[in-house]
Amino acid sequence: MSSLFPTSYFGNINYFKTLASERNILIEGKEHFPKQTYRNRFEIISSNGVQSLSIPVNKINGTKTLTEDVEISYLGDWRKDHWKAIESAYSSSPYFEHYGVEVNELIYQNETNLLKFNQKIIERIINWLDIPSSINFTSEYTFSETKTNDFRDTLCSKKQNYNHHIVYTQVFENQKGFTENLSILDAIFCLGPIARKLII
Repeated sequence: MSSLFPTSYFGNINYFKTLASERNILIEGKEHFPKQTYRNRFEIISSNGVQSLSIPVNKINGTKTLTEDVEISYLGDWRKDHWKAIESAYSSSPYFEHYGVEVNELIYQNETNLLKFNQKIIERIINWLDIPSSINFTSEYTFSETKTNDFRDTLCSKKQNYNHHIVYTQVFENQKGFTENLSILDAIFCLGPIARKLII
């Protein structure tokens, strides 16, 4: 049985923990693209606290635009801003030199479609953390009756519940204390391959 997932831009730890617990993943592309979710944004911790970084998008059919049709806007230089924020936050982390080049490449990839852009990121993270899940896209919108394997609403909501309190050493932990459920990038830069233990 396949599990339904939303797309996500450098998804948080809960996203990848849930993804790692499922084997056959369908990324939803046929939904009407919702506002204010983690489908096109992620959070890191900086010296000033939690920082949210979002991709500006164009919804060609307004509120009726399907996720698979959402286009990335390149009117502003958001890629430079995102990379600068990541570099500033994690340049002193133990694994920045190991993963930083690839993260930069992912941010600067030549892709105008948000779903495909995110897919390359998800696949790279799956590879980094050796997650045994296969990823495909939905071919039609499916209404889920049981919600058992439907994570489309819960995993990308800014109000999601998160009860996985595994603590690891973060860059700004001494100043800010531990911040849970940030982008998986936080764990990868701080722990490297051992970040897998947070989600498997």
